[in-house]
Amino acid sequence: MATQGLEVLGVGVAATAIEVARSKAVAHGVNVGFLLHDALQLGRLGQVFQAVLDCGLFHTFDDRERRRYVESLAAVTARGGLIHLLCFNDTTPGNGGPRHVSQAEIRSSFSNGWRVVRIDSDRYETKFDNRGSPAWLARIERL
Repeated sequence: MATQGLEVLGVGVAATAIEVARSKAVAHGVNVGFLLHDALQLGRLGQVFQAVLDCGLFHTFDDRERRRYVESLAAVTARGGLIHLLCFNDTTPGNGGPRHVSQAEIRSSFSNGWRVVRIDSDRYETKFDNRGSPAWLARIERL
């Protein structure tokens, strides 16, 4: 996104992940801000965004945390703004790894104050499968 000239703020709770992302931004020659921050408390950022990208976080939460996460997203997503959500899907083989999310779970999680515009089948890049793992790519609008 930053390579397209957009202002980008990366948020994460793991210092190591922030440092890896910061290194990647430097290697790509882009200016990206990074904050060590809890995704369940995004409202404390005091900012509102037109677009939010979740690449691999949604599927890590249990049901209770997921409700808190969606509320947290609502606090920082402008009305008419979009969430782009990439998560492991329920066609992923086996029981290992992160939670395998169904389309129904995405729709249910974003049923109040949101509109699920679309959910497409995609692949999630992983180090343990060079073909990637089955994923959902959802586009969700804040109402």
